[in-house]
Amino acid sequence: MSFAMFLKSTFVIGLLESAPLMLAAVGFTLIYRLNGFINIGYAENATLGAYLAVTLNAILGWNFYIAIIPAALFSGVLSVLTYLIVFRPAMKRGVGPTEMIILSVGVSFFLRYGISLIWGSRLYNFNLGKTDYLSLFGIGITNTQLICLGLALVVAFGLYAFIYKTKMGETMRALADNEELAMISGINPVKVSVVVWFLSGLAGGLAGVFTGVFTWVNTGLGWHMILVILLVAIIGRVGDVRGALIAGAGVGIITTAVTLVTQPAYGVVTLLVIFIVILKIRKVRA
Repeated sequence: MSFAMFLKSTFVIGLLESAPLMLAAVGFTLIYRLNGFINIGYAENATLGAYLAVTLNAILGWNFYIAIIPAALFSGVLSVLTYLIVFRPAMKRGVGPTEMIILSVGVSFFLRYGISLIWGSRLYNFNLGKTDYLSLFGIGITNTQLICLGLALVVAFGLYAFIYKTKMGETMRALADNEELAMISGINPVKVSVVVWFLSGLAGGLAGVFTGVFTWVNTGLGWHMILVILLVAIIGRVGDVRGALIAGAGVGIITTAVTLVTQPAYGVVTLLVIFIVILKIRKVRA
């Protein structure tokens, strides 16, 4: 493989790999920015989104792109329900960030085994219909891959624009920065939080769908994503949506480059090394 072809392959495949990751990292970051805790249960939004979409598509016969819509919306609803039923009551009682992480792990296990009870241990894959093969910068790619890449990027950057360019986004950021001052200004914290958790869950559900398209949909799909999502969020500075987008793209491209010249396992090792180096650099600067 020539160096030019290597660069093209790294860019194209890296974008395909990183698009769902960027989407998931943005959703994960939204919750941290608002409530200040790491929500491990976020993983199951991705898993549920993938299962709902594959059920509507492969079992009930819906068109894949139509099936995505209710799957994403229901993932958003699930996220809101976990906030209202579990996390908000805990925060009102003054539960600390560490205990919230432990609580979120419990929520993750509860949801994952609930999904397992409904769908069992069988592996599912999507029915994508006719596949057309295209070329992007000289690299072979299917029409489905290209559409999923486009949809993931549109939603990810759409969320970014919503957060930083709209009145509601300004309200969300104000609430995250100072809840008491936001309430004095007339902001309803519950209403805004519901919107944030819904958007976060929607992003997670879509990320699960776009990940599941090119793998098997299984009960561990979201759980296998959450460590990488967490690393991306930390590399991009937890709570920073811009950082999550940039870090997600960078991680996908770098790990793809390493995988192309070595083995997939080394891509993960490289990610961990980058993570450690960035933490060291930030510690020195601090």
